[in-house]
Amino acid sequence: MQFNLSKNLEKIVTSFGKMAKLPKALMKYGCIVFLVLLTAGSIMALLNTTVLNYDSYMDLVSKSLVKISFSIAAEAVIGGLVLDFVFKK
Repeated sequence: MQFNLSKNLEKIVTSFGKMAKLPKALMKYGCIVFLVLLTAGSIMALLNTTVLNYDSYMDLVSKSLVKISFSIAAEAVIGGLVLDFVFKK
C-alpha cells in the first residue's frame, strides 16, 4: 500500500515537472492570489470579531473573500491542467 502511494506521488511530481511554462505560471500566480485573498479575508474576520466593533457587512465581505479565494485556486489549478493537456496534444 505504501509503495503504491509513493509511486503515484512520484508520477504526479514528474508530470508537474514536464508542464509547459504558461500552465505553470497560471497555477503559480493563481495560488499566490488565493493565499493573498485567504489571508485578507481571515484577517478581516478575525479583526471583526475581536478588535473592532462587530459589523455584519464586514463579516459578509470577509466570508465572501475566503469563499472566492478557494474558487480562484480551483479555477487556476484546473485551468492550468486543462491548458497543459490541450497544448501537449
